[in-house]
Amino acid sequence: MFKAKLIENENYYKLRSKQLLLILLPSIPIGFIVNFYQISIWVTILMIGIYIVAIVLMIRNLKQFNSHIGNKQIEIDEEEIRIKSKKGVQEETINLNEIEKIILKDDYSIPQETIKEVGKELMGNTKQNYLILHKNNTGRKLDFEIDSHYMVNQLNKIIESWNSKGFNIEKI
Repeated sequence: MFKAKLIENENYYKLRSKQLLLILLPSIPIGFIVNFYQISIWVTILMIGIYIVAIVLMIRNLKQFNSHIGNKQIEIDEEEIRIKSKKGVQEETINLNEIEKIILKDDYSIPQETIKEVGKELMGNTKQNYLILHKNNTGRKLDFEIDSHYMVNQLNKIIESWNSKGFNIEKI
C-alpha cells in the first residue's frame, strides 16, 4: 500500500520554492557578520536585523506551507484510492474499476532530493508527483508528496499491478 500527504492547493509548489529561497537568505548576513570582523557596529546591527527579518519571513511562509499539506492523506492500493483526514477518518474512496483512464508520470521521486533538483526548484521548475483520474470525460488531478524511497517503490509496484490487471494507463 502506498501512503503520502495529499496536496490540496497548487500554491504549495510556489511556497515550497519560496521556502527554499528563504532558507538560503539568512546566509548572506551571516557571511558579512562572520567574515568582516573589522566592519562598523552599525553594519553588524543591520546584518543581524536582516537575519531576524529573514527568519520571521521563513516562519510565516512555513505556516502557509503547512496549511496546504498534511491535512489529508492519500492511500493507494491495487483496487482503490482512499483519501483520509489527518485523524485517519476516511473521507472518500475511489474505485479504480470505475475509472476510464489513469494518467501517470514517468518517474516518481522525493522532491528536493538532489542538488540538481534543488537548483531546478530555485529556478521555478518544481518537482510534482501526481496522478490524473479520468471518469465520464472529466479529469481529477491528485497531487501528493512522497517522503521516502520505500513509498516510491510501493507506488511503482502498484503501477505494475495496474498494468497487469489491464487498467487503461497513460504515462506522461
